[in-house]
Amino acid sequence: MDIETRAEIEKLHGRINEVKDRVTILETNMPHINAALARIQGGVDKLNGHISKGVWAIFLLFLAVVVKFTVDGGWTKL
Repeated sequence: MDIETRAEIEKLHGRINEVKDRVTILETNMPHINAALARIQGGVDKLNGHISKGVWAIFLLFLAVVVKFTVDGGWTKL
């Protein structure tokens, strides 16, 4: 095997070892990442619930205004 080929193989071994190290780090951090994503999802679910309640409140207020307008005879005044 010539010197250039051996040098290229050594470079490839170095890169493979770097990739192995990165994969090990990622695998070590996965439980922390999953826990953080679960917390974020919980926050998004809560926010979604609050927004849904707000939309319902606005809809019911609008409905109450229409009913009051109708009871006060507002449609006949138009």
